[in-house]
Amino acid sequence: MLLNTDGLKQKLKQPLPGVTSHQKMAPRHRFDESSEKANRLDLAKNSAVLVLLFPEKGKLKTVLIKRSEYEGVHSGQISFPGGQYGNTDKSFETTALRETYEEIGVEKDKIQIIGQLSDLYIPPSNFLVKVFVGYAAQKPEYIPDTKEVQSVIEVNIDEFYDSQNKDEKDFYSTFGKIKVNAPYYKINDIEIWGATAMIVTELLDILKS
Repeated sequence: MLLNTDGLKQKLKQPLPGVTSHQKMAPRHRFDESSEKANRLDLAKNSAVLVLLFPEKGKLKTVLIKRSEYEGVHSGQISFPGGQYGNTDKSFETTALRETYEEIGVEKDKIQIIGQLSDLYIPPSNFLVKVFVGYAAQKPEYIPDTKEVQSVIEVNIDEFYDSQNKDEKDFYSTFGKIKVNAPYYKINDIEIWGATAMIVTELLDILKS
């Protein structure tokens, strides 16, 4: 798969699938009526992530990170580069680009922002995430922040469409104290679940629409 950036830009301007896509890979309790009522979006912390796409050898790829181990909700998880909105950020797009540079060293002038996916609320950390889609004309060079990033992971987008790379099992979140049953993508021994899998699925649905 190669990317028509203009085509994707137009698709991202149309009504997005949002929850319809998110539900496909959401933890089983995620959209229970009781849990949704408990979400106080007005009290959520704002953040932004970047889904960075790039071509390599005729394939369309994206960049994920494995976060470092620490005493926090997202310790060791697979995610897109991103983080909390800063007071000096001019916009959420600025946040996504800044965090991408800080975490994996890809400079903003190497990235073309194509558009946004649907916002996603993450209850365990109380973050409301703005999701940006960016494109790099060639494979990025990474300089990961070793304090925050354990490893940088490149994934071929086509692999997400392979049903053999999807499964479901119990995961443990919030310092390993809470068991969560969730579908996930397993690609090259990497397990992608939760918010990251939900974001991936919306992108896949838009790309194939």
